[in-house]
Amino acid sequence: MKRFTLTSAVAIAALWAAVLSGTAAAATGASPVGDWLTGRGGAVVQIAPCTGSAGLCGHIVGIMLDNGAAMPSDWQGQPQCGFELIRPSAPQGMAWHGGIVDPRNGNEYRAEFRVTRAGELALRGYIGLPIFGQTQHWMRYTGVVPHSCRIEQAQMAAATAPGVDRRD
Repeated sequence: MKRFTLTSAVAIAALWAAVLSGTAAAATGASPVGDWLTGRGGAVVQIAPCTGSAGLCGHIVGIMLDNGAAMPSDWQGQPQCGFELIRPSAPQGMAWHGGIVDPRNGNEYRAEFRVTRAGELALRGYIGLPIFGQTQHWMRYTGVVPHSCRIEQAQMAAATAPGVDRRD
């Protein structure tokens, strides 16, 4: 009986150590805050603390457009520039969990995202369980993000320049 109790105590202590080390790893992991080039490369999403609520949110701050092309609209007819794509997300373990919205049709999905060892943002949108989803890998965007939201192809090519400069 004593051996079972001692073994149980060691197992519980090991479990707590694993839980606490996971929490510490999440706290010291790379931050998803910043500008990200979406998986298809057509938009830049800024992930930052949400305004008016806890967690992180992501807004479209740049859209790559051909010269003279009109700004795309969301499903409600509003410009996609400034659209809240990533809904309030909270940290859980090594990832952030929240929601994501398709600006073309308004469909909402659950989402989890984390920064990989390679420095990419792995964002998984899903319905129900994560196994029923799709993962996109976004790259950090370090180029110029104009307030107009309009990014020309030449600006996209300059995205490897260090620092982010917001201009009109």
